[in-house]
Amino acid sequence: MKKSYQSFLLFIGALVFFGCTDTCETVSSYTYYKPVFMSKAELRDAIQFESPQGINQSGKIYFINDHLLINEPNKGIHIIDNANPENPQNLGFINIPGNFDLAAVDGYLYVDSYIDLVVLDISDLTNPKEVKRFNNIFPDYNSYGYYASEDGIVTDWVETTESQEISTECDGDENYQYYPWGYRYHGGIAVDMLSAESFSGTSGSSSPGVGGSMAKFTINNDHLFMIDQSEMHIADISNPASPALGARTEIGWGIETIFPYENLLFIGANDGMYIYDVSSPLSPNLLSNYSHVRSCDPVVTDGKYAYVTLRSGTQCQGFTNQLEVIDIEDPSNPELLATYPMYNPHGLSISDERIFICDGEAGFKIYNAGNIHQIDQNMIKHYDDIHAYDVIVQDCLVMLIGDDGLRQYHCNDFEGDITYLSTIEFNKEL
Repeated sequence: MKKSYQSFLLFIGALVFFGCTDTCETVSSYTYYKPVFMSKAELRDAIQFESPQGINQSGKIYFINDHLLINEPNKGIHIIDNANPENPQNLGFINIPGNFDLAAVDGYLYVDSYIDLVVLDISDLTNPKEVKRFNNIFPDYNSYGYYASEDGIVTDWVETTESQEISTECDGDENYQYYPWGYRYHGGIAVDMLSAESFSGTSGSSSPGVGGSMAKFTINNDHLFMIDQSEMHIADISNPASPALGARTEIGWGIETIFPYENLLFIGANDGMYIYDVSSPLSPNLLSNYSHVRSCDPVVTDGKYAYVTLRSGTQCQGFTNQLEVIDIEDPSNPELLATYPMYNPHGLSISDERIFICDGEAGFKIYNAGNIHQIDQNMIKHYDDIHAYDVIVQDCLVMLIGDDGLRQYHCNDFEGDITYLSTIEFNKEL
């Protein structure tokens, strides 16, 4: 009997010990980025014209028929009557979710809307009308930090913190857990956390308008050329109201900008500059690929030289900041002629042997490029108080967009300098 009683006590003790060490309740907090979805039906019913609005963020700019079209990234396009550049008038705003790029011709505007290409009739800029839409032609639009899923379009990522009661072994590592979205935590600290950046008159014309050097859409020879992360999409717009999509052309990963000149297209990429012959627009012919160090690189040309700005930055994956001048008289054999150090150059433009460079926080710079071997010795003007992003120079009108607004200047043909005309300020009602 004594032996049985002792066995019973040992059994109860074991239960108590097991109960104390089996599980422990802990509360753990974790942070992740939760996607915000827009349904595809909602996306395709969202375009509308609205009253004039203040501009909060700079994007692409486009000039056509005395009008400025200013893209507000991911939101839409501001319409500016620029017949008098000294007093531009805000006409209104076209709400276009997921819009980043644009091009226009003959009273029609071509825009991206996340994964779709949309054609708008803008013959009356105060009453734009959607006339055609091509669904799902930009499936890889996540270069802007967004992507499509079965639930719709991911339009944003919201930082979210949640707490959860966790049962763990008391003698185990209770601080080592896996949580939703595959994020891994240790001791309450995220050790594999994704950031938001890692996803980060009449307007008609017989010729296309003019885009900046940061453009991903351009028009050449009655065709619309559009680039995404790795491909060029081509559409025949000889009937501008009803484009006919052609085949896609694979170029390479990391393509960024596109610039037309006569029958050539100059495409800037992280690893170099691609030159295509588009005299047969639906069958582009790669003439050459000029390679450079890894960086972001918009490119413009005057037909004799290509001017490429290389810059560093998180998305550019490089550390080089410079201007390169490349001989492209034989486009099948481009040759580097000169290199000039810069601070952090972005967009640029070339006009009448003057090169206009948006050099980030170092400001806006104008050089005489008559002698391409002495550009650095021939600075015309340096505006160090302008943080510029891109510039268009058309008929001596300089349209410069930056973080705080769009400034306009007029060229002084004799002095080579520019004269201030007006500013459209951002973050304020116009």
